[in-house]
Amino acid sequence: MQEAVDLPDLFAGLARAVLRMVHADACSVSLLDDDGHTLRDVGASVLGESRLARVASERRLSDFPLIKEILESDSGADISISDKGDDPAHRKLVAQLGYSRALICRITVEGEAIGIVEVFRVADRGFRSDDPEQIRMLASFAANSYTRLRLASKLEAHYTETLGAIASALEAKDPYTQEHTNRIRDLAMGLGIAMQIPGEMRRSLSLGAILHDVGKIGVSDSVLLKPGPLTDLEWEVMRQHPTIGEKMLVGVEFVRPALPIIRNHHERWDGGGYPDRLEGEDIPIGARIVAVCDAFDAMTSDRPYRKALSIEQASEELLKHAGTQFDPACAALLVDVVSSLGDENVEEKFVRYDNVG
Repeated sequence: MQEAVDLPDLFAGLARAVLRMVHADACSVSLLDDDGHTLRDVGASVLGESRLARVASERRLSDFPLIKEILESDSGADISISDKGDDPAHRKLVAQLGYSRALICRITVEGEAIGIVEVFRVADRGFRSDDPEQIRMLASFAANSYTRLRLASKLEAHYTETLGAIASALEAKDPYTQEHTNRIRDLAMGLGIAMQIPGEMRRSLSLGAILHDVGKIGVSDSVLLKPGPLTDLEWEVMRQHPTIGEKMLVGVEFVRPALPIIRNHHERWDGGGYPDRLEGEDIPIGARIVAVCDAFDAMTSDRPYRKALSIEQASEELLKHAGTQFDPACAALLVDVVSSLGDENVEEKFVRYDNVG
């Protein structure tokens, strides 16, 4: 939990710690939405072959009176699917997830209930009497980190606002860029979470996705905004934007981990890209992720010279060029993600995992 870089990481870490402490098979953490009436899955951890959903689900408290009672009173609940006296809504949920037993406890920050921890067992074996107190103790550690991470996120927001000002300068030249940048970041972060890349790498990925095209500020308008095909000479100019972007930001310490993404997001899996003609796994993973997300977004966005492709058509193109232009694993996973979750607000649709074993 102390190593978490954001709130989903924190709650995935809490799930892992709880899972280990109470010797269960799976654990999930769900938080209250701003409306105070809906729980949304945020973090989880599983042991071995045990499974929970990777896509976040929502539950209305009106449909789960037991959870509402726990949030209001800080009482714990040990649920067995074989005990007909237990809450029927939760017995049904536990059974649907493939488990026989569940323990539910509240998470509190500064005296306010913010969500719940749910621990699951495949075997219908009761939890120890002191397990709820152990979970509360771990949740209190998470609460301390929660406050720290919220403060850190505010500080980080100041940095990203500065970076946004740089992006705005590019937007003034190319109105398409800001919307494109936001979509690339969302897709890239969703793909990075699906690939379970580490927290610090995800932070670099976020920055790299936001700033991958910032070097276009140094490209002449006559080239950048040309409505028709570029000449060979104009392409030489356009291909300089990754190195221009790297040079612009090399002195900004906060951005430095993202520089390989900015420099190498136009490399190709087969070595035919630019500027360094890197090949295969020599290309930084963040650059490979941004490359495939960049291409997908370009294909599914309207351009002055063509209409947007459908998700299905763009997916076919990604798979067609997987193993030549794109990292085949990244291309296949992105196609899987957008086909099942769509291509909007992808990052927030995933539950963050920190598995045991």
